Amino acid sequence: MELYEMLQVIAQEAIKSAALTDYVTGTVTQASPLQIKIDNMMQPLQAQSLILTAAVIEKKIPVLDHQHYISTLAHLHTCPTGTTSTALTGQYITETSLVSEGFNAALQGQNVVCYENGEALPVEDGYIILNRALEEGDKVVMLRVNGGQRFIVLSRTY
Repeated sequence: MELYEMLQVIAQEAIKSAALTDYVTGTVTQASPLQIKIDNMMQPLQAQSLILTAAVIEKKIPVLDHQHYISTLAHLHTCPTGTTSTALTGQYITETSLVSEGFNAALQGQNVVCYENGEALPVEDGYIILNRALEEGDKVVMLRVNGGQRFIVLSRTY
């Protein structure tokens, strides 16, 4: 074996042993500030060493339902014996609709349901929670990078 081939083999082995990335699992032990435990022999990983992907960050959209009041339905009918009295003179509420902003938060979320995989998504404080934040007890899949100095949190496991 030539010297350059020997050096190439040594370099390849060094790269393998450096563990540039590695698949690891962990458990969230604290949500705020975020801490994840990967091994009972180690202290939990702290937030500053964690890189979060979109799959584990809370995403929510506001529920913006409201009702319209219609007061222009007043009318009368003409028939062979004369005219009827005026009908529908009051205000009438429509069914709940969606709109951009500015409506009573107490009404938001009523009768609005979004589904994912056949299950209703939760509605909290006038927001549909599309993806909840990490919570204590969540199991996660991560990549160990930077020689074990940083961890990319890829996803929850179920």
